[in-house]
Amino acid sequence: MLKKSLRFWILTLLCLTMFGLLSSTLLVSYFVTKENAINHTMEINRVYSEKLAQITDQSFESMKESLSLRAIDMVPLLSDEEGLTKALYQYLRSSNYFNSIAVINEEAKVLTSAPALDVIGFHVHSVGITEALEKKETLISDLYDGVVGQKILLISSPLQDHEGNYYGLLAGVIYLQDHNIIETVLGEHFSQDGSYVYVVDQHGSIIYHADRNRIGEVVSDNPVVKKLMNGESGAMKVTNTKEIDMLAGFTHIPSSNWGIVSQTPYEVIMEPVLGTIKKMMFYSIPFVLLTFLLARMFANRIAYPLQQLAMQTYKLKENKSTVNETKIPTWYFEAEQLNQTFKDYIQNQESQLQSATKEALTDPLTGLANRRALIKTLQALQEQMHFSIILIDIDHFKTVNDTLGHKTGDETLVFFAEAMQRITREKDVCGRFGGEEFMIILPEAGTQDAIDVAKRLKGFLQDTISPAGRVITFSAGIGFYCDSYEEEIDQFLNRVDAALYKAKDQGRNQYKTA
Repeated sequence: MLKKSLRFWILTLLCLTMFGLLSSTLLVSYFVTKENAINHTMEINRVYSEKLAQITDQSFESMKESLSLRAIDMVPLLSDEEGLTKALYQYLRSSNYFNSIAVINEEAKVLTSAPALDVIGFHVHSVGITEALEKKETLISDLYDGVVGQKILLISSPLQDHEGNYYGLLAGVIYLQDHNIIETVLGEHFSQDGSYVYVVDQHGSIIYHADRNRIGEVVSDNPVVKKLMNGESGAMKVTNTKEIDMLAGFTHIPSSNWGIVSQTPYEVIMEPVLGTIKKMMFYSIPFVLLTFLLARMFANRIAYPLQQLAMQTYKLKENKSTVNETKIPTWYFEAEQLNQTFKDYIQNQESQLQSATKEALTDPLTGLANRRALIKTLQALQEQMHFSIILIDIDHFKTVNDTLGHKTGDETLVFFAEAMQRITREKDVCGRFGGEEFMIILPEAGTQDAIDVAKRLKGFLQDTISPAGRVITFSAGIGFYCDSYEEEIDQFLNRVDAALYKAKDQGRNQYKTA
């Protein structure tokens, strides 16, 4: 029986090895990619829920503080029903915190409200009002069914004069099933891929959900909600009430014992994972074929010395005499050459990888995008959409370095960077343009949107003491860009820079539009 040649066994072994390596690589890649995608998505949702929790907590603290200040102003008007009602309407119009506001005396009688409700003149002994009258302090009620037929939250502040006499309470009402402040803060975070945000109270009742019909629903059996009710924060995979697997990040808010959950459907992240594996298989085919052809060639070269030796042995056997000594290269020599070839190839690849440098796109001090990253972002947006930018220069920053030192100057820059991130949207890009110059890129935003952002930043800085020990101000140039403009990015930046210098020349602490 004719035995298989060495070349056949080499190619067979190589094919089996290639198949095993390719299969194991794809399998390992699938599990690693899936695990990374799951962990990455859960971490994004955890950080996102933490950010939303901070925003929500700050909003409600501002609400309570505003209500307390207004309560002081209302006490002198308690005997003037017309003046009291007028003051309530003024407060309601000047604030977007509440759907309605009411003044309730110590006997739970509704004295007046804005807008006018059917309960004026009646005693209302709802859960929220009863609790507020008993505790006589500024507080946020649990979710309950109000007398107006809505699921509501009641934020109340006591009405007391300077002598401590108690007259009742000023109540701000949030209608959870209508458009409200919580929806304003969190509503923009709904995603088309099935990701969404919801808020629960300490009893596991839904306070906010993209589906208003679910507000008031008790979901305390949900594993994520259970952890929130225990004061825990984190991230985990969970099956929701609709039996859909979700990747959730959640944050507990200690001040109100609420919890915010941001979650993404599991199947959303699995689609790109499977797509990646399919692409790997597709792109591997040419390399597998090329490797097979090369292997066939090398198999012939490896077998050649043994073939020559076999021929010499056969001749010796047939002729039964000594043949001329022929120098035959052994397979050790060929294997060494092949090994050296692979070593040279690997070293060459490593050299190329080592010679490539990774572009730094982050400012090391503030953690924001640096100038190069900002320019790249502008170039990417140039032909895709309209956008606005705010080019900012901190006023008199040199005096901070000169009088307080560079350490304080650096701390001030970091403080300013955090302030920008605090007042911008998730999709906005904040960056350090150089020195004390910063930039905010606002995709799909107009000039007025940019002005509003500049005002919010200015208002935040006015209410906050910087590491320099004083309130810092800034000058800014604001510009709008549309893809229909026949203008290069450099020209656009020069135009906005000119607006910035105009703001500085005209006294600083102001903004100018380009």
